[in-house]
Amino acid sequence: MSEQARGGVVKKVFLWLLFIGLVGGGWWAWQQPEIRQKVEDYRWYQENADPELYQSVQWWDGEIVKVLDGNWVYVKIQEGFVYALRIRGLEAPTLAVRLSDDTLELGQQAKAFLEELILKKPVRFQSIEMSDIRYGHGYVEFEGRTLVMDMIESGLARLKRSELTHLKRETLFALLDAERKAQADGLGVWAEGLDINWTVGDYSETEVVPAAE
Repeated sequence: MSEQARGGVVKKVFLWLLFIGLVGGGWWAWQQPEIRQKVEDYRWYQENADPELYQSVQWWDGEIVKVLDGNWVYVKIQEGFVYALRIRGLEAPTLAVRLSDDTLELGQQAKAFLEELILKKPVRFQSIEMSDIRYGHGYVEFEGRTLVMDMIESGLARLKRSELTHLKRETLFALLDAERKAQADGLGVWAEGLDINWTVGDYSETEVVPAAE
């Protein structure tokens, strides 16, 4: 066999080995749960992302004046008006209705956590689907980041993905990673053996928004 022919064979063998290595490496990577999860996250984001969804909704500066549970807060703006907001993007054990003992206990923990974190402190918020009696849904930011992150990291709530499609990809993926870490660590709502009813309690039918000062 000539030197040129031998060189051709070596090149073909090298290319085949490279191809097999790439295929094998790709198959190995796909078998890793973390990598598969990242691919699924990216696919979900590509299919559902809507970054302009709430761009036209005004942000307000306010102060949290009361925490009802891990989902509901009262926020007061500088003009004196008080709004009741269900914090969009998360689901926390409700205290609006009496459900299981685990729901009650974790709901109280979530309320105490939020009170320690934001009560009587300034926040920014968007009010979405506000009713005539100033009850609505809203996104809340505290110290420059979404309040959802603090709740998720604590394990006292879980994400509601359908309400997070407007977030930047980096923010959303950070939330997903935080939720998986809390779940892996068995924090809060992710502890084993809990009986939690995720029915969203609606305070708008039982509470009265405080009058403006």
